[in-house]
Amino acid sequence: MFVRRAALLVCPLLLALPSIAPSTAEARGPTPGYHPWAQDHVGPLRIDASDMVAHPERYIDARVEQPDFHALDDFATDPQAAVEPTAPDAWAQHGGVVMPGPVASGEWEVDPDVARGMQVIPGNEYPRKHTLFVNFNGGMLFSGSDNSAENFSTLARQGVYPTYEGGEQKALAIIEAIEEDVEPYGIVVRYLDRPPKVVPYTMEMMGGQWTDTNIDSPAGGVAPGADCGALGQRHVVYTFASGGQSATMAANTASQEAGHAWGLDHTFNCDSVMSYCGITNGGFSTECDALCETQCQGPNSAGCRLTHEEFCGVGSDRQNEDATLVWLFGGNEPDIEAPVVEIVEPQDGLEIEAGSNLDVRSIVSDNYGGYSWYYRITAGDEVVGDFVDYDRQVDLDYRAALNLAGVTEGVWVITVGTEDHYGNTAEDTVTVYVGVPNDSSGMVDDSGGGDMSTGPQGTGGSDGETDGDDIPGIDEGDVGSRGCACGVGPTPAPGGAGLLLLGFWAIRRRR
Repeated sequence: MFVRRAALLVCPLLLALPSIAPSTAEARGPTPGYHPWAQDHVGPLRIDASDMVAHPERYIDARVEQPDFHALDDFATDPQAAVEPTAPDAWAQHGGVVMPGPVASGEWEVDPDVARGMQVIPGNEYPRKHTLFVNFNGGMLFSGSDNSAENFSTLARQGVYPTYEGGEQKALAIIEAIEEDVEPYGIVVRYLDRPPKVVPYTMEMMGGQWTDTNIDSPAGGVAPGADCGALGQRHVVYTFASGGQSATMAANTASQEAGHAWGLDHTFNCDSVMSYCGITNGGFSTECDALCETQCQGPNSAGCRLTHEEFCGVGSDRQNEDATLVWLFGGNEPDIEAPVVEIVEPQDGLEIEAGSNLDVRSIVSDNYGGYSWYYRITAGDEVVGDFVDYDRQVDLDYRAALNLAGVTEGVWVITVGTEDHYGNTAEDTVTVYVGVPNDSSGMVDDSGGGDMSTGPQGTGGSDGETDGDDIPGIDEGDVGSRGCACGVGPTPAPGGAGLLLLGFWAIRRRR
């Protein structure tokens, strides 16, 4: 399976910023330019075309089987083996929170202007539509940088995650309460089937225990934290809900963990799911509530304090959850407008010599952010590539960018496509003749046909993944450097920093 995952990069200083910075405002704060989820998306995705032809299995996303939700009643026991969890390097579990060590100590603060500046990358625009997939069925999880579509999680203790044991009726009650929490926003809740891989979504693992993750102290749930502005979009979060726990408490925890992945911290408001109260059926607060740091997670450890100040005032130490979620996801109106995909390079019907390099450039856009794109590539009569560009690599004009090095002789058909959170799709296709004449007289089918029920972008199947055989040898990716665990437990010593520097790129705005 071909999965390209860039190492997590962070930037504690903006000294490397070019004269035209990817930001709508001046960077600020005690650590200007620092954001633990910022990635350098600029630079094309590069693939050796001859290797793709020789080993297509490396470039075709494998199917991830999703068990039947309606089989939950078949699970009645939850045996747990003793484990020795190991927290990721550079993380600190501070009370009930796991996040980058410098953030947990209050040494660094996340600059919200980085998130706003990243809007220039297609799919990062605000507001976005988003999907929360609640996974009651468990399944195999791999340790690595968060990628919900491929079951990678920074917080995973690699192995099979347990199935929720509360049964189908209680699971449905949990879903109903979660849907009520996110109903005002542009967030779709799914639980029967997985979203297509091309759709960025948060996956909530429902069930299990804290020992099924790599945190080292008890918690009611865990999530990657300090993602101010929700740059990640593909987080994996956990709610440790036993079969005997009430649906209300499980739903409160689930909404809280998702909220952490979207940049929300703990508060003292017991009517909010972001508090530790967890008794009544809470929701996301519309008020500026006092942050709960020392009592909940540790002094000065609010991961997104500067973002909260934009809605509640500088120095307020308060958080408005509703205002934050409206900024991120907008309102709950359905998205009825299809995205747009246009391949601008190469020209359809182009003839080139065998061994040439082929650069593919595409404009991908939608009326809401929160999208990505896939490539489906055919050489001759064989599909040699069918994968999502999870890193959303673009060129300096913010066009989806793929470089194929050394294309082999034959007819190459390249499709670029996308799908939004409401099932609206778009594709564009070009045909390139490599070392063979174009005998089509320019009458090339560019309808972007293809069977949309196959490939990572498909909408016909329940999970939207490829119909090919499962591919062994999954790249485990790089372990991230931040997270948030919710619950009460002993406070271990914070982990080492181990953070890398991200030099921002020289850019030009799209024409």
